[in-house]
Amino acid sequence: MKTIRINFCGFWSSFNKENNLFTKILSKHFNIEISETPDFVICSNRGKPFEYMQYDCVRLMVMGENISPDFTVFDYCIGFDYLTFGDRYFRLPYAFYNDSATPWSPLSLSEDTANELLKSKKHFCNFIYRHQSSHGIREKLFLTLNEYKPVISAGSHLNNTGSKNGCTWAEKYEIVKDSKFTIACDSIEYDGFVTEKIIQAFDNLSIPIYFGNKRIDDEFNTNAFIWCRNESEFESTIERIKYIDSHDDEYIKMLCENPLKNPDEIKKLYEELEKFLINIFSQEPCDAFRRVKYYAAEEHERHLKSFYKSYAKTPQIVHSIIEKIVK
Repeated sequence: MKTIRINFCGFWSSFNKENNLFTKILSKHFNIEISETPDFVICSNRGKPFEYMQYDCVRLMVMGENISPDFTVFDYCIGFDYLTFGDRYFRLPYAFYNDSATPWSPLSLSEDTANELLKSKKHFCNFIYRHQSSHGIREKLFLTLNEYKPVISAGSHLNNTGSKNGCTWAEKYEIVKDSKFTIACDSIEYDGFVTEKIIQAFDNLSIPIYFGNKRIDDEFNTNAFIWCRNESEFESTIERIKYIDSHDDEYIKMLCENPLKNPDEIKKLYEELEKFLINIFSQEPCDAFRRVKYYAAEEHERHLKSFYKSYAKTPQIVHSIIEKIVK
């Protein structure tokens, strides 16, 4: 098999360069060498600002946050936007990202299983976040529902459990599993942007209450969760939650629904992702470049490189400048 030299940067702290979604897929077709002088770099926007600018090789950006691709500095991108851009872009919402390279395939519950599950629930609802949303709907859901019945807010944002630092991932999953409902809203309202929040609720068998991606019904079964489609539906959403909470038959019916609109689609999505990656890495590095390297594009890249170098030397100073600009 062909050997490819790759590296990773900008991912979350627990990210394993040797064992992740990409190495699992690529290792089926290539010998992988993790190198400090790679021919290809796979990067994310979860790390230091513009960390990928230290690599002049072919760049594949994986968007894990609500930032759209900059094809001036990336040859290829994986993101959440609905885009068509030759062989340079693939849509894989972060909700479906899985380091095991196994497509998410939730099973439908039987009525008996759902009945037993309902009996085991200890809490009405939970709200677990680290920061405020841009739209304020998820905070409004928490405050309104908390007046109806206690909602456990175990994150550092609007915490009501007495923990300033919030909870661990393991603690979060236990709380979600023990809750009938989970406020599982994304931080922004944007077409196509859907994160792990709704899936974490489904995986822990808690009915999600969702607001965010206006096209969430492209992939998810709207009979399996409570969707506040827009701000004008807020009051009717609250009434629907109360109704389902007080009618066990309706709760069990919803719990038995498969979370996916089409359960086979995620498997197909991963098959297409594999084709996308093979196309990139089967090329010689010189042929895999797609970004323009001349004039305005070159100047754009030069400015970002300069910023990254400044940040690497004095991160606190540059970070304070960014905060002042944002404010």
